[in-house]
Amino acid sequence: MKFPNAANGVKKLFTAEILQIIAAVALAAAAIMGLVMLANAANENAGATLGFGAGTLVFSIGGAVVSLISFILTIVGLVKASKDDDGFKTALAFIILAVVATIVGSCFQSSNTFIYNICTTLTKIADLCVTCHVILGIINLADQIGDDAVAEKGRTLFKVIIAVYVIAIIGVVSYTFVLINPALAVIAYVIVCISMVVSIVSYFLYLSLLAKAKKMLAK
Repeated sequence: MKFPNAANGVKKLFTAEILQIIAAVALAAAAIMGLVMLANAANENAGATLGFGAGTLVFSIGGAVVSLISFILTIVGLVKASKDDDGFKTALAFIILAVVATIVGSCFQSSNTFIYNICTTLTKIADLCVTCHVILGIINLADQIGDDAVAEKGRTLFKVIIAVYVIAIIGVVSYTFVLINPALAVIAYVIVCISMVVSIVSYFLYLSLLAKAKKMLAK
C-alpha cells in the first residue's frame, strides 16, 4: 500500500457519502410524514396525526444524527488523506469555510433574505471547492500510482461536477433576483428543480469515483 493515509481517508469519505445519502432519504421521509400529519390534523384524525407526528420526529432526529456522523467522518477522512496529498488539505479548509457560511446564513434566514442567499451561495461555492479538491487529490494519487482509468474518470467527473454546481449556484442566485422582479419566480423554480435533479446524479457519480479510488489505494 503506497498511500496508507489516503487509503484510510478516502475510505472514510466513501462511508461519509453513503451516510449522507441515507440522511437525505430519512429527512425526505420526515418531510413527507410531516405533510401527511398536517393533513390528518386538518381532518381531526387524532390517531393518524399522532402516528405520523412520531414518525416525523424519529426520521428527523435519525436523519440529523446520521448527517452529523457523515460530517465528522468527512472531516476525519480529509485530515487523514491530507497527509498524503495537499489537495485534501485544501478541501478541509473549504469545508470549514462552508460551515462558517452556513452558520452566518442561518442567523439571517428569517430577518434578511438577501444575506441568507449570499451565504447559501458561498456555501455552495465552498462545497464545490471541497469536492473538486478531493477529486484533484484522487487524480494526483492515481497518476502517481499509474492507474490511468481512475485518473481519467476523475478528470471527466471534475468537469461534470463543475457544471452541476454552476447550475445549483445559478438557482440560488436567481432567487435573489426574484426579490427584485417577482415575475422571475417561475424561471427560478425551474432552475432549482433542475439543480436538485443533477445534484442527485452528481452524488452517485462522486460516490462511484470514491469507490474506485478506495479500491485503487487499497492495493
